[in-house]
Amino acid sequence: MRILGERNEECAPLLTSLTRLIGSNMREKPSFSEAWLIGPGLGEEVEHYEIAGAKVSIRNSADGQVDYVIIPDEYRLERQDSALLRRVIDIVSSQPPPLGVLPDRSYMRSRAREALNSMESQSLRESPRTLADEERICSLAVRYTVGYGILETLLEDPHIEDVYVDAPCDRNRVHVTVNGVSGFNSVVRCRSNIMLEQVEMDHVLSRLCRVSGLPFSETHPTLECDMGFKGARATAVGRPLSPAGTALALRRHSSIPWTLTRMMVNGTLSAETAALISLMVDGRSTMMICGPRGAGKSSLLSACLFEFPLSQRVLTLEDTRELPVDVMQAMGYKVQSILADDRNGESNERSREALRLSLRMGESALVMGEVRGEEVSMLYEGMRTGRAGSTVMGTMHGESAVSLYERVVHDLGVSPEAFMATDAVISLGLNRPRGSQRMRRGVREISEIGEVPGEFRPLMVNGDWAPDIINSRTLSRIASAWDMTKDQVMDNLRIRRDMRSFLEDMGREDGESLNPNWTRLANDHLSACMAEGDLDPHEVVDSFKDLYRRRRGID
Repeated sequence: MRILGERNEECAPLLTSLTRLIGSNMREKPSFSEAWLIGPGLGEEVEHYEIAGAKVSIRNSADGQVDYVIIPDEYRLERQDSALLRRVIDIVSSQPPPLGVLPDRSYMRSRAREALNSMESQSLRESPRTLADEERICSLAVRYTVGYGILETLLEDPHIEDVYVDAPCDRNRVHVTVNGVSGFNSVVRCRSNIMLEQVEMDHVLSRLCRVSGLPFSETHPTLECDMGFKGARATAVGRPLSPAGTALALRRHSSIPWTLTRMMVNGTLSAETAALISLMVDGRSTMMICGPRGAGKSSLLSACLFEFPLSQRVLTLEDTRELPVDVMQAMGYKVQSILADDRNGESNERSREALRLSLRMGESALVMGEVRGEEVSMLYEGMRTGRAGSTVMGTMHGESAVSLYERVVHDLGVSPEAFMATDAVISLGLNRPRGSQRMRRGVREISEIGEVPGEFRPLMVNGDWAPDIINSRTLSRIASAWDMTKDQVMDNLRIRRDMRSFLEDMGREDGESLNPNWTRLANDHLSACMAEGDLDPHEVVDSFKDLYRRRRGID
């Protein structure tokens, strides 16, 4: 018996590994879903957390990949509850809505409630259930009829930025991009434990067509639209462009507004970088933000918006709703949104027309979600002649200030003299530390335009201000506009740095200090101090800290 026990102890790790290996090849799904969950394989868990309706585990897999393992609550329902949900879904799906009634989420929820009441009256329910149980059944019935099924559960995760379904969907796992998970500096591309059946993909596409009103077929093999859920955007490509079937990409926008201090906490910006960007926005600079896809251009542009003073009128021009216009309006900003929506393949015409209207809507800061195509020449002409207003900001694809110049001037036909209307270029980048799959986002450089076209001078060096920044054209222009000396502008810059460093420290404890209202409070406090006369950096920062503590009720 002793020898047998010792052998069992020796074999325990092997048995555990064998069990996990078998589990990684197992699939499961409830009867009401057409999406499979694949068992987690060998590997080490890095992080686990809960979201609305699911548990999530991030794992380093034995094959070198990072796994995103999600277990939705509905996949763990008791047999009776799962059967009940299936009956409710069958009932609400079997009867078409009355003529003129839109089968939306509200309608389906009411139909699910009626189905549950009908089962109650017919004594078809096996046991009494609480109101919370019934609400959960109704919500799940909506998700698996007019919703997006298990993809909705993924979009509930605030860490997820992108969801990818490669063709053929029933042979490839869903992949996701996650951000801000403990153990990772910034963004990680993960393999999920989800695999969709073709019927599930067909349901998702049908839902997208209903929501957008756009066609999708072999004649129209592309579809781009808002999903109408969690602010997500969908892009689908089908046959013949995708010979293996339909491929789908979902982009989820952050539900929490980005600020420069929030980007400091996640490592994208240094305090010096944030202070310089804040000064340039307040100083009505014309800035272009460039970088590859996924580098955080739209996030940084969104954060820049909260650096405007309340007195500044702002026009935003987008083809996809990404900028936090609603949040800004709720905070008292004067913001007008213009949407150049691409519904019939006329994006260039719509963008040019929207930009033309923007340039005629009076003195305002113009913020473009993405500058691209032929409309860029109209934009730079407006900047050169002053019709573009006090400030212009936008994003473009490009690796650096030089590559942005090459694209705008040589590829898009803007004259070198017109490009000189740009004050500064902020370049974002992605890097893979030690060649790992974990990518870090960050501002690589901030450069101002030089004396001649195509020449740039650095304002930032390795996350810190350039040694001669006090003599830069940017600070000289702001000093002249504000009737200040360059030394006073440098004091202003240091104050912005120290206030944001303080908010960053406070935000690491509770997160609230990273919200836009504290950015606005810091800028308003600095503006009030500037109106009183000379600035003493230490006094201004200390008085802001006192103001912060009073507002937070901190002794």
